[in-house]
Amino acid sequence: MFSSKVYNISMIEIKGTDIYRSGIKIGWVSGQHVYDNTGRIRGYFSNDTVYDEQTRILARVEGDYAYAGGRKIELEQILRNVEGVGVSDIGKVAISTFLGD
Repeated sequence: MFSSKVYNISMIEIKGTDIYRSGIKIGWVSGQHVYDNTGRIRGYFSNDTVYDEQTRILARVEGDYAYAGGRKIELEQILRNVEGVGVSDIGKVAISTFLGD
């Protein structure tokens, strides 16, 4: 989950629906679903919750914080590491959760 990865995450950039790290495509977003570069669906997000492909809750956002696996992290810290337009904050949390380092 993002909570264990976010401190070591490399910058992730969203260009259109594609997701890149260090100029290499690592996945894409289609609607509220996040896919890795092999085409495997990693999960999806709703208004404030991130789910895996089995519909298990992995993370949620409440106010200025994201929660996952019993951990709490400032939402702003995640947003600094996932940049781009066209994807909501919860979408960026999902991307960090599924495709972060």
